[in-house]
Amino acid sequence: MHERNLIRGLRQHKPQALETLITEYTPYVSVIVRNIIGRYLSEADVEEVTADVFVTAWEHAHEIQSGKLSSYLAAVARNRAKNRIRSYHEVENIEEYIEICSGDDVERTIDQKLLSELLRDVLCALSAKDREILVRYYYYYESVCQIAEDLHMSQSAVKQRMCRARKKLQQELISRGYSYEDAPEMQMIRFPKVKKGVTP
Repeated sequence: MHERNLIRGLRQHKPQALETLITEYTPYVSVIVRNIIGRYLSEADVEEVTADVFVTAWEHAHEIQSGKLSSYLAAVARNRAKNRIRSYHEVENIEEYIEICSGDDVERTIDQKLLSELLRDVLCALSAKDREILVRYYYYYESVCQIAEDLHMSQSAVKQRMCRARKKLQQELISRGYSYEDAPEMQMIRFPKVKKGVTP
């Protein structure tokens, strides 16, 4: 009910609704923005992009669907953050940080770079065995049966570890403003070239 009233207030351009939105959702939005651009840009940029998200919500409140306020803000935050990275690429040669294939592929390349970094973060946070299972399965295309045999585990144990790792990846995606279904970018991620049995 509170969210519905908040969206109604935004659509009616009530200043109090905007103030409430900023107060309640700044932590949520700023975390998404910071997770995307924090490695490349300053905290001032994070604050500015976060503010832009709320301006967009104010100006396009009619686009916000009931029950999907958080999802809307996350999507806007992600897009604004990527646009900021792209603008700095054009102005300040940010290709030192992001490998740009061509001007037409900037947004896709940024997505790939960010998601690849996310994947590396998730891999590093996993145990050595969980990491090896994912690398074997997704990079070397080994079957669950083969992985289980090589690591002296049951197939069910391998599947459980893979499921747990994927849930962690999903949680990280959401925290950075991506929905888990946002692939095809996910399909374009490549695992680091890690030798089997060696911790990266």
